Amino acid sequence: MTFGRALGLYGEESTTDTEPEACYKHLSSPEAFAEAFEFSQKQMDFRFTVMTGWELYEKVNLSVGQQMKRSCGTIHEYAYTLIDERLSKISSDDDFTNGETFQNDFLGLMMAVHRQRGHTLNREELKDAALSFLLAGRDATAQSLSWCFFHLLMNKEVISKIREEAAQLLGTYPSHQGRVTHDNYKQFTYTYAAVLETIRLHPPVPKNLKFAKADDLIPGGPTVEAGDCVTWSDWQMARDPEIWGADCGQYKPDRWIDEAGKIQNFGNFKFHAFNAGPRLCLGMNMAIFFNVKTIVEMLQNFDLEFSEGWLENVPKSEVLEGIKADYPTPQYQPSLTLPMKNAMMISVKPRLTQDLTIVS
Repeated sequence: MTFGRALGLYGEESTTDTEPEACYKHLSSPEAFAEAFEFSQKQMDFRFTVMTGWELYEKVNLSVGQQMKRSCGTIHEYAYTLIDERLSKISSDDDFTNGETFQNDFLGLMMAVHRQRGHTLNREELKDAALSFLLAGRDATAQSLSWCFFHLLMNKEVISKIREEAAQLLGTYPSHQGRVTHDNYKQFTYTYAAVLETIRLHPPVPKNLKFAKADDLIPGGPTVEAGDCVTWSDWQMARDPEIWGADCGQYKPDRWIDEAGKIQNFGNFKFHAFNAGPRLCLGMNMAIFFNVKTIVEMLQNFDLEFSEGWLENVPKSEVLEGIKADYPTPQYQPSLTLPMKNAMMISVKPRLTQDLTIVS
């Protein structure tokens, strides 16, 4: 997990490879939370889409409403169990300021900061924060990696450039000793660009909404009244030629690299996948780091190919009318995030060559 118990962000982690189930000891089965999380996201996506009438729908379709209630119960139980285990280790107020171990995980650090500021978070506030991090780590990061590897395998020249960059920064395979770290990941300019281009085309949160707190006027647009629901789609914005140009539907990491060979800063209100302003995603840098690290170290050590027949047979999404794309992408699964509807099947083999030739 990117964010979660296995990394110690919510408490003690399993220290041996022989006991991976320790991360899930609070659940009756390891699948319970995942199944509940996926169903609730799918149903929330339905509520998001219809906006009104979903309550009546779930009352008429009792099985759906009851499953949603059970799923929420499972999710909340998961979060509360982690929180209660963490709270049970508190012996005194000194733990918030003097207990280094207590502050070594996400929950402990968050509790300590709020206590030092004179505000104690209640269980519900801690639950909401924990679930936000779980959503970001479990779904958004995993899905962005899936989409990134899909585009990499559709563009082998990008893989060659990433490997060449890694060889320059970390050493030549298989004798390389370096690793991608939080201190050096921004040096991997081309890999960084490939990640940003993936997230541009497949934003982790493809659509969103906010309710206006006060009357406002959009320059050149309509008047927004207090209470109005304002919706937008970062997925569709990425495919808007007025924003990204005529090649907006194409996968082009080079669009992110300026003449000086640095990452091009388009601004968060153009590249809006991580939101912007005071609502800018707190985990943005962590997400990009995790993607860069995973991609570099996977491609350094393994050769990847689509499993035989997968690309030809997987159902594809329709390309938007008037938008140029070099190839269709797999269908999306209805959700709050942007997963593939069907699992991407890949053949993975240890690398046998050191060929760094860039395919043109």
